[in-house]
Amino acid sequence: MNSKKLLVTGLISTSFLFNIGTVAFAAPGDTIKGSENGKSGTSHGYIKLTPGDNTGGPTVPTKPTVPPGGTDNTGSLTVDNVAPLLFDTHKLEGKEQIYTSVVTDSNVQVTDNRGEEAGWNLQVSQTAFTDSTDATKILKGAKLILPVGVIETAGTNVSLSPIVSEVELNEKPTVLMHALAGSGAGTWTSVFDKDEIKLIVPAGNKNGEYLSTVTWSLLDAPK
Repeated sequence: MNSKKLLVTGLISTSFLFNIGTVAFAAPGDTIKGSENGKSGTSHGYIKLTPGDNTGGPTVPTKPTVPPGGTDNTGSLTVDNVAPLLFDTHKLEGKEQIYTSVVTDSNVQVTDNRGEEAGWNLQVSQTAFTDSTDATKILKGAKLILPVGVIETAGTNVSLSPIVSEVELNEKPTVLMHALAGSGAGTWTSVFDKDEIKLIVPAGNKNGEYLSTVTWSLLDAPK
């Protein structure tokens, strides 16, 4: 007996949802009209767009870095991918050295699904390079430089592209990529030439395995 009640309830619910769905697809005030001569008619096209929130999962990087830089962030305005800044192992040579990144397809990706073109800005900062086993040992005078990236977008995008800048990183957040009001909607990727990502190390530094934390911060307004 109980199973019959559940079945009936399910059928009623299904029918109810179907009717709601039918109403939802009708355009507000949509009226089909014919003509006096009977040879034409008018209808309406209709769609409603709402802000995206990645509830189905984070936006996948369109150009995955190697090693991966995906953040798995969710929301209507997200940083989807950030660049690992890796410079491998090198011997001290008694003079200033310029090292370049070994990361393939290094990039940073931002998605704006708010549907407002309100603008945003992406800032980047870093801590000092510190030896992994001796916190008192710092990579003195080192400069980490991110070049102007090449802007790419996924498929067709009618929004104006964001603006990118070259940045020398330090502890103060600096704007790397920004979208003015009226631009930057959708998914945008700034792709770096790995040979232009540079770590400049002056002579006189000690040997060691140095690490720095790089923070990428996305603000929901133009710079």
